[in-house]
Amino acid sequence: MRAIVLPVLLAVALGGAARAQRVAPPLPDTTAARYGTSGALVLTLTEYGFGAGGALRGRISDDFSMVAEIGFGAGRDEREQTFVGFLGDRVTPLKRNYVLLAPLHLGVERRMFRKTVEDNFRPYVHVAAGPTFGYQWPYFDDVDSDGLRDDGEARLGTFAGLSEGEARVGIGGTLAVGAFFGRSRRNTQALRFGLQGTYFPKAVDLLELSPDVEEPSRHTFWTPVVSFHVTRLLGE
Repeated sequence: MRAIVLPVLLAVALGGAARAQRVAPPLPDTTAARYGTSGALVLTLTEYGFGAGGALRGRISDDFSMVAEIGFGAGRDEREQTFVGFLGDRVTPLKRNYVLLAPLHLGVERRMFRKTVEDNFRPYVHVAAGPTFGYQWPYFDDVDSDGLRDDGEARLGTFAGLSEGEARVGIGGTLAVGAFFGRSRRNTQALRFGLQGTYFPKAVDLLELSPDVEEPSRHTFWTPVVSFHVTRLLGE
């Protein structure tokens, strides 16, 4: 009888231990506070080209951080096409102005799945909004100020007409998802994918005032945004 009872008791004990192991709570994330506060260099890719900026995060809790982010990048019309000549000269037909967009957004990041995902992969949701500053300056020397590039009106270099530019102030927002990677307690990287929109009450003038061009100026900009963050952790 003892030979039968002992194996049964052993099997019950092992089964109970296995079940207890399966339901054991995950180990706490001891670096969550450090990741909540940081500064970052941000490199972006949008429909309009490359950009750069910076971000600061301040920890609210292990799951939430406040974020302040500024970026600098070009704006353009999706109908613009740039052609490169045999000698390397570049020209964009019907282009009227260069445009710089500089969003300054404040928002919140919410870390996702903190209790179930490994510490070296930290997915999050990002929501932010705030003012967007725009600046437009001439692409060509519009001598008669008619908004058309006539014969004899030379194309200006990228920075040649900066002093003749006009400022615009609008409002914008970003909705994105991303993730931090790595286990370092000092530095980390993040990759983020999102959608950014901007509205300017006073339209931005992008294309020539040609009868062949519909809506040469625009109030609204929408673009997908991919951003890479090189981050310095500041939390304790």
